Amino acid sequence: MENWVKLTSFGTILCPLVVAGTIASTAQAQPQSGTEPISAPHVTLNVQRSSGKCPQRIGLWWFVLPYEGGAEHTVVADTREFADTTKLVSSNNKQFVEFVSPLRSNYASCVGRTRGQKHTFYNVEFKDEKAYFRVDLRKIDAPAHLITYKNVVASRPYVRWAIAD
Repeated sequence: MENWVKLTSFGTILCPLVVAGTIASTAQAQPQSGTEPISAPHVTLNVQRSSGKCPQRIGLWWFVLPYEGGAEHTVVADTREFADTTKLVSSNNKQFVEFVSPLRSNYASCVGRTRGQKHTFYNVEFKDEKAYFRVDLRKIDAPAHLITYKNVVASRPYVRWAIAD
């Protein structure tokens, strides 16, 4: 019985400490405001339609990792609204890349393009029942800029490029 009293006394002291420690570590592990994963595109390119039925906008996930003297950019175009597949157009150009996506039947008549965007190096053109997503760094005014990686990931165009001062 004496051991039981000691164990109970020890438990009443230890239990609140364990609970407080668990609450503190759980609170630190929770994501803080603004650090949640981005599950939807956060940059929008508006589509200017010439004819046919077109999507109103194209979403991009665009991430920038700055470093001294420049930055690395990663962009993924959300083409899944209007196309099921995407292909990388073969090219050795380190400042231009193009992807082509056959349009779904409901957008096959679309003729249009993204225009008047703040970041003109990203653009999409709709014609001939296809969408052409392009990253064109040739007009960027910087001493060094090049595409370091390009591929199709989860049926979406994926491009990583770098820029330096």
